[in-house]
Amino acid sequence: MSQTYKRILTITMICISMSSIGQEYPSQQELNNLMLGNWERIEDYEVDINLALDIPGFRMPSRKIHYMYKFPDKSKVEVKGFAIVPKQGIQPFFTFLRDSVSLKILNDSLINGESFFEVSLEDTFMNELGTINFLVEQETGNITDAWVVHDEQEFFRLSSEYEQVDGIYLPASTSIKMTFPPDFKNLQRLGKKPTDMREFDASMTDEWLDGSITIKFSNYKVNRGIPDYKFEDETEDAIQD
Repeated sequence: MSQTYKRILTITMICISMSSIGQEYPSQQELNNLMLGNWERIEDYEVDINLALDIPGFRMPSRKIHYMYKFPDKSKVEVKGFAIVPKQGIQPFFTFLRDSVSLKILNDSLINGESFFEVSLEDTFMNELGTINFLVEQETGNITDAWVVHDEQEFFRLSSEYEQVDGIYLPASTSIKMTFPPDFKNLQRLGKKPTDMREFDASMTDEWLDGSITIKFSNYKVNRGIPDYKFEDETEDAIQD
């Protein structure tokens, strides 16, 4: 290898190293603003939701839901039959992130040509310290993935795809995969006949249980000015958690 080539290679490696060292991530406040900026443009919205659950111990057919929200805290679910719907609706982690000051960028990465931050936040899960991680688009602030790790076990992962409606990014679909501890299956004891208990007890194992939620969104109406009276007389069969 010639001396000239060695010098060029050395200079190149030094430049790469200096570029890496000099890289600065956004501050916590800048990151918080990035992740919340899109949602804070929403004054009100309504959307049709198709919700499907596959969770051990729960039986709920696929539901069609009409959901309405008005800033700062009005929400309403319209559904035929029983349904469990997050009170924050389409805005995952909105309140959680708005009140947080401990976001930390772990690294950045390029996925399918898009730049992302991997962001971490410590919190308590199952009465023990755990972490929630987010994959955040650097350009839009959209959370495309979120996952929770507890005791080296990933037991929650959310993945969302987005579309633009009137210049605002809104989820088109969200999938949630969950892993439950073995004793979660005890919920299925409820309502079982005594004659079925022996077979049920024999099915109990030490394996963790998988569950999932699939959500599809359509027919958005955003910032149209929903009157307050539409949030009265909430449907009794809709539980907002």
